[in-house]
Amino acid sequence: MKRLAFCLSLLVVLSGCGGFELTDSPFLRISRVQPKESYLVAVQARLVPTDYHVPSSLAPEETEVREAACRGLSFTPRFRCVRMSEAGESLEKPDYVVQIDYDLIDERSFLSRRFTRFVLVSGGDREPDEGDDVGDADYLVRWGFRVVRHGGSKPVFQSVFREEGFDTWSFDVEQWMERYFSG
Repeated sequence: MKRLAFCLSLLVVLSGCGGFELTDSPFLRISRVQPKESYLVAVQARLVPTDYHVPSSLAPEETEVREAACRGLSFTPRFRCVRMSEAGESLEKPDYVVQIDYDLIDERSFLSRRFTRFVLVSGGDREPDEGDDVGDADYLVRWGFRVVRHGGSKPVFQSVFREEGFDTWSFDVEQWMERYFSG
């Protein structure tokens, strides 16, 4: 019950914050440095396993993450993804590259490793590695991105890492891409 109350409170706070304009974003940084009508963006995604990584056939594929980011960018007026060939090569020269790093993590394992000394666990709880199906467990997709100029290595912008529910990560990637890249 306490967890539900906390989650609802957090949801209300985050919903209220959703109306605030971003004070720093790739759109603001890019449009200040290189004002143009539109920008071509290549999206690269890669799975970066962390200590909390969960191997699973249901984990998002790199192409799925790339497609979700491009769907979000398609709603922006000035940014669009480059066209890709069947082999995954870009058919156009991008102005910028969005590099997305992501991982699938077990929230229970993630929290228990960090707060083991502070949380009392009853003897009836099961261990997280007993073969739970991804749909039955508390799994999150942890993701973040960097924006670099094409051919460059120094980030123009770097986001914080977000932890999104397994079933909603695609929508959240779309929503945050649209938000970060809209003016």
